[in-house]
Amino acid sequence: MRPRLSEAPAGIRAAVEDVLGESVRYERPATAGFTPTIASTVTGESGRSVFVKAAPNDGDLGAAIRTGVQLAPLIGDLAPRLLAAAELEGWVVAVYERVPGDALEEWDEPAVAAMVDVFGVIRERLSGPPLPGATRYADAFAPMLGTWRSLARRPGGEPSTVAHLQGIALPVAIAVELLANLEEEWFKVLGPGEAMQHGDLRRDNIIRYAANGQQRLWVVDWTHEWTGPGWMDLVRLAPDMADSGYDPEALLRRSCWADVDPHAVSVALAGLAGRAWRDGHLPDLPSLRRMQRQQAVQTLLWLGSRLGISR
Repeated sequence: MRPRLSEAPAGIRAAVEDVLGESVRYERPATAGFTPTIASTVTGESGRSVFVKAAPNDGDLGAAIRTGVQLAPLIGDLAPRLLAAAELEGWVVAVYERVPGDALEEWDEPAVAAMVDVFGVIRERLSGPPLPGATRYADAFAPMLGTWRSLARRPGGEPSTVAHLQGIALPVAIAVELLANLEEEWFKVLGPGEAMQHGDLRRDNIIRYAANGQQRLWVVDWTHEWTGPGWMDLVRLAPDMADSGYDPEALLRRSCWADVDPHAVSVALAGLAGRAWRDGHLPDLPSLRRMQRQQAVQTLLWLGSRLGISR
């Protein structure tokens, strides 16, 4: 259950009502997502609605909201329009336009085609130069690497972090040694690149509005000041589409990044899969872990197909 705006400090609630121009009549927290941030559609007395994100500003949740505010001018209409933002009473709040539609629940061909077009805009708009102070994706993700090195018992690995994976077979017969070899190229392959990254693309971060045969997608939750190769967000999203039955390789070929170095994509997939496979089998947070296992399976299946390895 997400916290509600009604639980935030009075100054935060007042800031939202200033944007609405009236008192809040009711609040509907978002049902998608995995972070305990206030993320609610609030509606005023006249029926006008806005979307609100808020959290204490002294931790990662507040920093993520602040990043979304900083990125808003660069992102433009790829996301709902930022109406106002404030920091007060130890909290940060961002108020966004309430766009029609809902979080995508399943990928279908119209949504896939629309997302291919969105990636074209992302490439044009976010290719660089990056925001001042941005962090390389490769470095930000580094603490989550090491699964395959640890399973292969290589120097620098930490067997205790993967002890819970013993006896669990991978969904495709890729040797752990091969996965470890790919993982070790992470920084060489993903270090270069100045494109700003979303960093967490999946269907619950996509809002879809469909009417009269037309699709409109908005990408939400821009919470990372990360840079890297522009194609990385597509590689991050494609396994989510694969879970809906779409061939991730076909998606890559029809996208604006069809000419990306194939080996670079395989390195990225190995790193992403390792984190998802390890964390997805942890015993806590069942909804999050289920999503991570789903990501791991589809990422490993895609990587196996690229390497010519079947189940």
